[in-house]
Amino acid sequence: MTPQYLLKGAALALEQCGLLLRDANRLYRLGSYASSIALAAHAHEEMGRYQILLELWRRALAGEAFTVEHIRKACSDHVKKQTEGMLAITFTDDGGRGLDLGKLIRAQMEVQLQSPEWQKLVAQIDQTIEEMKKSIPTDRHKTRMSAIYVEPNETEWHRPADITAAEAYAFLLGASNDYSMQHDRYSNLQEDRQLCDALQQWAERPTLVPPEWPTLPQDTQ
Repeated sequence: MTPQYLLKGAALALEQCGLLLRDANRLYRLGSYASSIALAAHAHEEMGRYQILLELWRRALAGEAFTVEHIRKACSDHVKKQTEGMLAITFTDDGGRGLDLGKLIRAQMEVQLQSPEWQKLVAQIDQTIEEMKKSIPTDRHKTRMSAIYVEPNETEWHRPADITAAEAYAFLLGASNDYSMQHDRYSNLQEDRQLCDALQQWAERPTLVPPEWPTLPQDTQ
């Protein structure tokens, strides 16, 4: 596979990420919260595929050779794609680790700069962020599965239709924030000269759909 082939696959993956997120936001506005999460999770995986294929493209430029099977294997792991697609941590007051991080950040803002208490809070914030970086990709994959399938629990069935607007909002917000950053990097390539030159020489490269963000329903604000 040529470097141009790999670059084309990367760009198409990022294009698909944007299209899936656009449709996920449409489903969210219609109140189809589980389906919106499922599409947003797939979008995040396509963002990860973009990153993986860009890395293969750079290695191909350096002389490495790849087959279709190499490419499929590199992009086969769902959690790895979630990991590669994660550019930032978005936290909301959702009762999980995001809530813990939000409390720590607010507490840090209320104490004296560089004081022992401030430094302790900084360490706690850093530790919480590292824990979230490790857990978020797996959590997102599990959430994708829970948004699609009816599964048995100990006493009751898990029902995707019970997923709430707030849960879908938090999930879409994270995916939309990451896509927005990738969209900006793809559209304004000055910081990556090699990628900029390659894309500018490709006249038919995809134009990405603009990012959009979910709005939290009024009754959950």
